[in-house]
Amino acid sequence: MSPPAPLPPLAPGALPLAGHLIAYRQDPLGFLMNLAARGRIVGMRLGPIEAFLLREPEDIDRVLVSEHRRFWKDRMTRGLGRVLGDGLLTSEGDIWLRHRRLLAPAFHRERIAAYGNDMALAADRFARSLQPGEVRDIHADMMRLTLEIVAKALFDSDVGPRAADVAHALDVVVGRFGDGSITLFPWLEHLPLPSNRRSRDAIATLDDVLLGVVRARRARGGGGSDLLSMLLAAEDDAGRGLSDREMRDELMTLFLAGHETTALALSYAFVLLSKHPDVEARLRAESDAVLRDTLPTTEHLARLPFARAVILETLRLYPPAWAIGREAIEETSLAGYRIPKGTQLWISQWVNHRDARYFPEPERFLPDRWLGGLERSLPRFAYYPFGGGPRICIGNQFSLLEATIVLATILRRVRVRLLERRPLSLLPMITLRPQDPIVVAYEPAPKPELLRAPVSAAP
Repeated sequence: MSPPAPLPPLAPGALPLAGHLIAYRQDPLGFLMNLAARGRIVGMRLGPIEAFLLREPEDIDRVLVSEHRRFWKDRMTRGLGRVLGDGLLTSEGDIWLRHRRLLAPAFHRERIAAYGNDMALAADRFARSLQPGEVRDIHADMMRLTLEIVAKALFDSDVGPRAADVAHALDVVVGRFGDGSITLFPWLEHLPLPSNRRSRDAIATLDDVLLGVVRARRARGGGGSDLLSMLLAAEDDAGRGLSDREMRDELMTLFLAGHETTALALSYAFVLLSKHPDVEARLRAESDAVLRDTLPTTEHLARLPFARAVILETLRLYPPAWAIGREAIEETSLAGYRIPKGTQLWISQWVNHRDARYFPEPERFLPDRWLGGLERSLPRFAYYPFGGGPRICIGNQFSLLEATIVLATILRRVRVRLLERRPLSLLPMITLRPQDPIVVAYEPAPKPELLRAPVSAAP
């Protein structure tokens, strides 16, 4: 009888009680990169939780696709259920499957394409509102812009000025729950701390606004072209739709995913373009040649391949969704290691997107790498900014469309100049946020005739 397979190894340096928590908190992204360099599957201990990082695309594929029924969301993600409820991000099993099927028609490619015009109009209004030389925080600007776009797409005019209340409340609860502290130490949530009071108030605001919108729209009898209308009309095979509470959970999840993640991608894209003016010039030249005096629409996207490449490369270097977690719900094996039931598995886009086997010069911003069919040649989980498998982000096409249209629209009118050249300081929470404001100056874009001049192809 052969001996049982070994458990994956734990990284050295764990302290009593804290484990690797202190080292992880000091530099989460660097810690994961160092962990990945130690082996195919290597573990860490974060206080009471032991988790193992997967780095090989084939192992990730098994967990997220071919054997996905053996795993569900990890403890930290499930902990977000206290805020997001049973939305697509946190739900499991039959609840998740039913909701996914009900929401899928609202995210059909043709339905998403219909929002392209609203995206371009909002971006153009923003660009027109800027004063030459104006100094602002571009992350805050992109958050406001994507808020306007997602509020229009989700709710049309029903939320109005209260969209800002939703955005602020989500920011509070993401800040409170997003670093995993409450999952690691649940007793923190019950202490009489100001942060807990703010979190409870924020959740109450979210319930008030979102449930209020759902109930008002039901009372009005539905109708409309926004996503809320489609969700209210959706029914399963038994003729049942989503309850008010289920609607609240899904709207909150969609609001978070459709607002913050795209704002982050755009913020990081403008930072990278400011640092690479030749890439910015190529992108502006492409937009000018294709769009001329019109705003971009969905139909233009196929003729804006460099704009798409810039977004893909930005998502590679700064993926807003920087890590995914799963938990084994039965004993299994991976790469010759035994994975007991309850094992926490981490998968990190930040790590995989910097693998030099698939991305030569991985720290460089090289949009050209995406122009030669790289997407088709990569292993499925070498690059996965929106996750993958059955639980791939349902709004991935919405996000890509929005990021590309907004980027092309704004660059037609302004040049974004980064005022502080130091490296970005990042804050990995639910999403990969900048720790400090990203201060830029907005300047008038070069005249179109200058943009058509040949520029270097090398970033």
